[in-house]
Amino acid sequence: MLPILVAIAIPLLFLFLVWRLDLYASVTKRALIICIVWGFMAFALSYGINTIFARRFAVGVVLVFVAPIVEELIKSLVLVYFVRRPDFTYFVDGAIYGFAVGAAFAILETPYYLITFQSGLALSLMRSFSTSLMHGSTSALVGVALGKMRFGRQSTRIVSLLIGWSAAIGVHITFNRLISQPLSPSVLLQALCVGLGGVLLTALLIRHGLREERRWLHESLGLQLGVSHGEAAVVQQLTDLGALLKPIELRFGPEKRQQVEQFLRLQAQIGLKHKVQAMTPDPALREELADQIVVMRRQVDLLRQAVGVYCLIYVRSLLPPNIESFWAGLATRLDSPRASNVDVWHSLGQKVDNTDKATSELTL
Repeated sequence: MLPILVAIAIPLLFLFLVWRLDLYASVTKRALIICIVWGFMAFALSYGINTIFARRFAVGVVLVFVAPIVEELIKSLVLVYFVRRPDFTYFVDGAIYGFAVGAAFAILETPYYLITFQSGLALSLMRSFSTSLMHGSTSALVGVALGKMRFGRQSTRIVSLLIGWSAAIGVHITFNRLISQPLSPSVLLQALCVGLGGVLLTALLIRHGLREERRWLHESLGLQLGVSHGEAAVVQQLTDLGALLKPIELRFGPEKRQQVEQFLRLQAQIGLKHKVQAMTPDPALREELADQIVVMRRQVDLLRQAVGVYCLIYVRSLLPPNIESFWAGLATRLDSPRASNVDVWHSLGQKVDNTDKATSELTL
């Protein structure tokens, strides 16, 4: 029982760690669950197809050449679906979706091998840190390729998918050839390096994607809001959001802190959606993105009311002075053209300034 629990827990742990890298929380839990469910289904489909081939060809041929192609193609089908959805922002999403599919695939595959060959904890640990992570990483490569070329023409997107498939299948074939050799300390070490190295590569690609998204956000804010280069540094604050909002939790409680965090992330997501909308060649997808932005603005309005004026003033006081005007501009953009709404950050700034002025006069 313990080996099976380990085989399930380790891929889930690494999936959680990869998901936590999503700075702007653009990957929803619903999408993640869909990817996990598809990973389970992909294992069942792959098992059936591989079994058919195993009846006609040598086991070694199926293991090294057939299984990698079948498994990577089936795992990636859900990624082809997601890349055409408005929820898909950039290849960061593709990497996380892909890793989720591969991890779920491995969650069923490793226990199957443990039960079939009546193996113990040693094999469970070995497969969990090598084969399981390899499955997640190869699927992530396909997601990255799709996301990277999402904004090109139809022919470009097809080429990107072929590149992603080729990379994933190539890594998978190399790994299966490695583990088909007689097991030795050297082979085991190389297998571990492939698994852990794949996770590291996935994390590095996500980090690179986040830097690109920060640049996107800076450009979209600069074009649409007239925000200066220095003001766009607020995006960097999201990397330290936990430390930034710790005083909020201490003063107002964990619920209010969560509301403020969601408020800030939603504003960043709106900026990213504007950039994606501008870059997307598909008119239907642009329209879907516009509708999504409208919904997100309504959510921001509701969160603004839930957080309250006093807490917003306190949040404003925690931000570095050189980026305060960013919030004034961003609130103006979010509220425009609805004249009934209030430019909260600008109004709060006036209230704080007036309060400081009145205090100074009373002191004098």
